[in-house]
Amino acid sequence: MSAAAAGLLAAASTVTGVAGARRLIAGNGGIRRPAAPMPVARTRAGRALGVALDRAGVPVGPDVFAAAALACAAVAACGLWVLLRSPIVAVAGAGAVLAIAYAVVASAERRYLTRFSSQLPAVAQQLASGIGAGLSLRQAIARTAADAPEPAAAEFRRVSADLDLGARVDESLEGLADRVPDPGLRIMTTAILVQRIVGGNLAGALSGLSARLEERCALEREARSATAQARMSAWLVAGLPLAGGVLIEVASPGTLARIVGRGPGLGLLVAATALECLGVLLVRRIVRREGLA
Repeated sequence: MSAAAAGLLAAASTVTGVAGARRLIAGNGGIRRPAAPMPVARTRAGRALGVALDRAGVPVGPDVFAAAALACAAVAACGLWVLLRSPIVAVAGAGAVLAIAYAVVASAERRYLTRFSSQLPAVAQQLASGIGAGLSLRQAIARTAADAPEPAAAEFRRVSADLDLGARVDESLEGLADRVPDPGLRIMTTAILVQRIVGGNLAGALSGLSARLEERCALEREARSATAQARMSAWLVAGLPLAGGVLIEVASPGTLARIVGRGPGLGLLVAATALECLGVLLVRRIVRREGLA
């Protein structure tokens, strides 16, 4: 393939990807979700991706996000092929684009859950204050939804809306605990439901729980700071071989193809990749504690 033909192919791929992405995400004045579920959204992984996108604040559905990520990966692969004429680098570039898209959403979702967890002690105290002032649990939840900071306010607004539509308190709180996988929230909802069944001073229980949740958040911050270097080292060690391979291919195109294309090279590459992934998982397991990774 000549350089001119390769350039035309890359340009056509770029135009096609951009046009397809615009048709998928363009709407009247902004990005909108599709009205009906599309193939990706109907799968279990698609539903999980949709929840992650909501938490990450990405205003598109899973089908649009997947299509845009694949289009960008195809454009990156074509561009790298035109520049370096190396299929390995082109495939690695496409994979890197998909990995970056996943990492961005996962990081934003983790920040969302971290913010919610840090706001939970104040939320528990607001509920305790409302109930102690004579409000019912439903009224205290509505007041918390109005006064709490984001994203806790958004989650409790959804609970309050469910209650206004006739949902039971236990069902709404259990749904909240299922949507937001935070151990502190699970403890709080369990405490509320148990108090509703057996009776007792719910305001006092929530006030005491607020203090315990504040202590938990402080311990999590300390542990996160103590393990930050180890977690960063894991990613750096895992990324060095990949960066070295890319540099070798850039300096001498075709080197990796000759190495992995014959003899035991491919087997060694697979084994090395598996060991790298295992090393990252082991390091993360060592430094991981509940609510940190």
